[in-house]
Amino acid sequence: MKKFLLIAATALLFAANASAQLSSGIRYGIVGGFTSTNTKLKEFDAKNVSLYHAGATVKFNLGLGFAIQPSLTYQVKGTNLKQVISSAEEAKAAVTALDARVGYLELPVQFQWGPDLMALRPYAFVEPFIGCGVNFKARTGYDIGNMTEIETETLANDFKKAALKRFEYGLGVGGGLEIWHFQISAEWFMNFGGLADENGEIQDAGVIRDNVVNTLKSKNFQGFKVSLAILF
Repeated sequence: MKKFLLIAATALLFAANASAQLSSGIRYGIVGGFTSTNTKLKEFDAKNVSLYHAGATVKFNLGLGFAIQPSLTYQVKGTNLKQVISSAEEAKAAVTALDARVGYLELPVQFQWGPDLMALRPYAFVEPFIGCGVNFKARTGYDIGNMTEIETETLANDFKKAALKRFEYGLGVGGGLEIWHFQISAEWFMNFGGLADENGEIQDAGVIRDNVVNTLKSKNFQGFKVSLAILF
């Protein structure tokens, strides 16, 4: 009986100590920064789009340089595409364009490793993420010879009508530096799978629906982001 009580007491002390260490290794914070995205298409001229992300984060120190840091952020991704088509009728070039912005509620989880050098901690990480689209705005136009646009269409927040999937998932890789209460990191990321829903509700959304399906059914938002986090 005494041996049992001794073992139980030892186990309780060990659990309490582990719990205290884990609690002391948890840090909460806010995160935000700059996001640059594009969509790679050979037949289109794709330009990087400067956007942003912001949200909350929590870091769990695991020891030996390892840490897990999930966040909940509002992440805006987008694309700006132009396609030049010859126009025999006007003897000039015709240009069709798609300018789209999608806001995602995103859950990224960083798996970090980096040595604690007392004053600072450099680290590398991989970051799988999932997200759900909460809003978007897309605009498309068609003009001939850089003249006034002869057809323009704008669509907002109707994912079905634009044949756009709400759900996204992907992976990022990068590195960062932690100094006192601050983290600064740089990351390259990409979505997996097409973001266009070809089986979505078919309505007369015209050029926007066609452009979204054609550009995002097999390609996706990818890009680079720089983040600053403040940990408390």
